Amino acid sequence: MVITAPAKTEKNDARWAKTRRKLLDGGRSVFSGQGVEATTVLDIIRAAGVSQPSFYNHFESKDALAREIAAEFFRQDRERKLQVFEEVKDPAVAIAINVQQTLSIATDDPVIAWTFIKSDHLRALVISSDKDPLAAMINAGVKQKRFDVRSARTVAITIRGAALAVVQDVLNGTADKNAVREFQCLVLRMLGISPQECTVVVKQAAALFRAVSI
Repeated sequence: MVITAPAKTEKNDARWAKTRRKLLDGGRSVFSGQGVEATTVLDIIRAAGVSQPSFYNHFESKDALAREIAAEFFRQDRERKLQVFEEVKDPAVAIAINVQQTLSIATDDPVIAWTFIKSDHLRALVISSDKDPLAAMINAGVKQKRFDVRSARTVAITIRGAALAVVQDVLNGTADKNAVREFQCLVLRMLGISPQECTVVVKQAAALFRAVSI
């Protein structure tokens, strides 16, 4: 005789989703304070207000939880950046907007920002990620003869790594008030845009930033 597990009810599905959300939010909170490496499962379940068995019903380890938190952020971030790429015709303006979006996590979502900064493997994931459409945007700009770049991926990795350093500077409260604008210009210069045009592009990006954000 084969015994099958009872089908999940809508109520159970809602409870499962609620517990998972608590774990994701609790994990974000704890990771942002002390980093993934120093965090224990006990720290997470205390912050989330759930039991240890409940934790393991959803995640096999704290690292699995951290990866899901990162994946959730990347999904949302990618959607926004792809929307910018579709709506903004000038790739230079699109990239300037996306740089501003990346740096804005320091003020808009400091919890996720600290989670990446304080966690070595998540920080490495951000820098080397192939989930970000930045390289594709750079290649599109090269094809349009807007950018002068030999290796879009190398430039994209460099930009993401430097962006994290600027994010940390903002989080620490030590960043210059013009940090975002200066970094946008630096990125555009890397892509072959002249200093004079950088100023114009950054102003255009600032005007469009909220309009194209979702």
